[in-house]
Amino acid sequence: MSMLKAFSSVKLTAARQTRMIQVSARAFNVKEDAPSAPKVKRAPSSAPEGTVLKGLNYMKDGKNPVALADDAYPDWLWEINDPEVRKARIADPMDKKHHKEMRRQAIKAENFIRDRKT
Repeated sequence: MSMLKAFSSVKLTAARQTRMIQVSARAFNVKEDAPSAPKVKRAPSSAPEGTVLKGLNYMKDGKNPVALADDAYPDWLWEINDPEVRKARIADPMDKKHHKEMRRQAIKAENFIRDRKT
């Protein structure tokens, strides 16, 4: 019990507090100085509200889903196929897509060099 009291009574310096704030910002995926992705204009959906979407049911006794209004879907859904948003995410070194693309390019370069040797 005394060990717990000793640990809880330790005061952090200003430098350590700043470092802890930076780590917590990364944990919550907060991007402070990163370039923001451009906003995508929502194009009208190809399936109007109320349309039965056949072939999307994967449950044995389930029913086919019905299309909702465009406002009912999240914003990120409209950004999936936008090339400008993809380029912005690849350019951001704090984004997962950036590192995935770098690994992909490294593998392609390694395979190219390996093929040239044979």
